Amino acid sequence: GIYNEIVETIKTGSYNILQISEKTGINWETVKNALITLEGLKLVSKETKNNRTYYFMDESKLIEFNKNTLLGLPVSKEQKQTTLSLAKRIAEIWNKKTFKPLRKTFLHKMLIKLVKKEQIKNVPYGWYLFGQCAVLQFETQELTEIQSVKKYDKQINEIVKEYSNIPNTNELLEQHYIEEGNDLYLTRLKISNILINTFNEDSLKSLKANLKNFLLSFKKTEDNEDLLEYINGFYSIVIRLTKELSIEELEGMRPQINDSFRHIWEIMGTYELYNSLDDFYDKKILKKHYTIWIENLKHISETYLSELKDNIPIKEIKKDSLSRFKGIQGSQSR
Repeated sequence: GIYNEIVETIKTGSYNILQISEKTGINWETVKNALITLEGLKLVSKETKNNRTYYFMDESKLIEFNKNTLLGLPVSKEQKQTTLSLAKRIAEIWNKKTFKPLRKTFLHKMLIKLVKKEQIKNVPYGWYLFGQCAVLQFETQELTEIQSVKKYDKQINEIVKEYSNIPNTNELLEQHYIEEGNDLYLTRLKISNILINTFNEDSLKSLKANLKNFLLSFKKTEDNEDLLEYINGFYSIVIRLTKELSIEELEGMRPQINDSFRHIWEIMGTYELYNSLDDFYDKKILKKHYTIWIENLKHISETYLSELKDNIPIKEIKKDSLSRFKGIQGSQSR
């Protein structure tokens, strides 16, 4: 992402905005805004030389990003060991009890079910794009070298029995969100399912209703006010498109609407993750990792929203329309 590129550049010396822009190929305005954010997080420092501001990085403030975790968050040796050894045992029992291939989403859901049921410490987990999952990310094939733990076999057998009867990932997610009483995630699933199928009058009606519920289900806080501009922007654009375009025209751009929605959901899911990890991480560490991640995602979403908005017939765009979305673009130059 852009933030990582800028950080990597500043690690090598002291540079002004123009130099950073030239070295990274990122435009001047974006570099300037990114540096304001990084400065606010106390990740970069600045000095004045020859009436110019130069940015540099204090080695003690460097963030280490773990490539195998959500948000690049740190996990201890014990946390890694506990997470992987439990996952390994679940995989072993699953493979003994059922012929179904073990999907990653199923493994994570069973792992979290066990951790919550038995109140097992040392497995950081939170809500992310597809519900609750472990902060440490792994593929089932990576577990071959891991020593499994047999302490919870009775409980794992029960969990495997329950989950092996769930026919597919879609039903797994639906059941998970209903059990946890999470309306936001349930509505997200409904919207995604509408967007992967051919549009008709009923599905468009359902899309509009679910998008409205989606907006209402995302609880506004001081921490996420900036994200609401993106969600509202997406909602306004889609509602306008449904008013101005025929079903055939909308069907033609359904993949584009779906892509935009996926990026909006990535912003929201990342916020939900940040908001659900307080029991495992110091808030300051969380905030640093989250901010760098979310700023990258906002930057990407902006492009998608801009391109989606271009599909609205020009004659229909009034001065005051999509003012929230203009706010997104405006915020870049603030």
